[in-house]
Amino acid sequence: MSLRRYVNLVMANHDQGIYSLRRLNNDNFFYPAKEAAAKARDLPRLKRVPQNALSSWIDPKKKQAAALTDKQLESTLKPPPPIFSLRPSTCPVTKGDWNRLHSFPLSGTKIFFADSGKRTTLYDTKARCSISTPCLHAPKKLPVALSVPSPEGPEGEQDQDGGSLYIMDTLLDEMNATPFEALIWRNCAGGHYLITHKSWHCDALPRPPFFDHRPDEPTSVQSYAVVGNIICVSVNGHGTYCFDTVSQKWSMAGDWQMPFSGKAEYVPELKLWFGASAGNHQLPCAADLSPILRGHAPKKQQHYVWGDPHVPAEWLPNLFNPAKIVSLGSGRFCIINFFQDMGGRPPSMDGLSASDGSPIVVFSGLEVLAGNGNGSSSSSSSDSDKDSCNDKGNGNGLRMIKHKSRLCVCKLANIHYSLESVL
Repeated sequence: MSLRRYVNLVMANHDQGIYSLRRLNNDNFFYPAKEAAAKARDLPRLKRVPQNALSSWIDPKKKQAAALTDKQLESTLKPPPPIFSLRPSTCPVTKGDWNRLHSFPLSGTKIFFADSGKRTTLYDTKARCSISTPCLHAPKKLPVALSVPSPEGPEGEQDQDGGSLYIMDTLLDEMNATPFEALIWRNCAGGHYLITHKSWHCDALPRPPFFDHRPDEPTSVQSYAVVGNIICVSVNGHGTYCFDTVSQKWSMAGDWQMPFSGKAEYVPELKLWFGASAGNHQLPCAADLSPILRGHAPKKQQHYVWGDPHVPAEWLPNLFNPAKIVSLGSGRFCIINFFQDMGGRPPSMDGLSASDGSPIVVFSGLEVLAGNGNGSSSSSSSDSDKDSCNDKGNGNGLRMIKHKSRLCVCKLANIHYSLESVL
C-alpha cells in the first residue's frame, strides 16, 4: 500500500453550522528519511504494555521516562484553510431536533458525507469535485462505516473509481427498520448493450441480529473491522458477529470480543489490523484477525498494545474521546490522542490547556517496524527493546517508533471549532 500524503480533518463551526474539510501534510508528523536515519537512536520507542492496561500504561514501580518537552512537541499545529465546506440544512425527517453531518472515508482521496436527513455527498479531493449520491433509506444518529474495495475485474484490476461503503447505526434501536445499508458503485440497469455505465446505488441490507436485543439489556458496538470480504462487529455483552458482503448474510462468530475500540484497519505490509486498544482507548493496538475467517477467535498471544512513557503524568486520557488512528500506508500511522490536563502547562504552549481540565489534542506520527522473524529486530536495539519484542507468532519483533508530536489548535480566526472526524 503506497504512502498517503495527507490526513483529512473534518472540523465543525457549530455557531454557523458549517463543516469544513482540511488536509494536513504528513510532513507535520514525520521526519524526512535522511533526518530520521540520523536521529534513529534518539527517536523514542513506545513500550509494549499488558493487553488489559486500563487507566495507566506506565508501571508505577518503574521510573517514568522524561515527559514530552516543548522541543519534542515541535510546535502548535494550526489546520490549513478548508478545501471543501458543507452546511447541512434542516430536514423534515429530523423535525429540526438535530442537524449533524457525518463523514466517512471511502479511500484516502474520496470522502462521503451524510447528514441527519439521509442525504449523502461524495467529495473527491484529487479531482476537487463533489458528486451527487443517493439518499440513505433511513437517517443514522450514531453511524460508523467501513469501505470495501471493488472486486477485481477480468484482467485482475480493481475499479479505482468505485468500491462500497457499508454504513451502520450504532444506536441500537429496535424500532429502526433500516439500521444497516451500503452505498455501492455498480453497473446501471438497462442502457445500450454495448455501453457499460456505472453509478452509485444505495442498498438496504439485512438487519444486524444484535439490534433485536431486549430493552433491559443495554449494549453498544465496541469495535468493527473488515476481514477479507467479511465485516466483523463486536458488541458489548453479546459477542462478535460477521456479515458476508457476498452472500449478504449475518452469522455469530462467538461470544468473544475483538481487542479494539472503534475501527480497526488492515495493514497489508504487516499482515495485522491496527486500531485503538479496547483496554485503554488512547493506546494503539495491533492484532491478527485472520482466524475469524476460519471460525476462530483471534489468538491472545497475537495482540500487541503500546503505551507512551513520555506522556506527562498530569495528562489524563479523555474517556469520551478514544484515540483516532489513521493508517498512512507503509507501516506509518497518525494517531490523534485526546487528553485532559489536570496539572496545567507552561504559557509557552499557547494556552492550549489549563488546570481546569481543558482538552488537549495531540497528533503524533508513528512508524511500525517489523523484526526479522526470529524474535529480534532487524536493526540494533537495547536489551530492554529485545525483551519487549520477544513475542511469538505473527508480528514477531514489532517496534513502534515515534516521530513528531504536535498540539492542535482548534481556535481559528477567533472562532472555536470542534474536531469531528479524522480520516
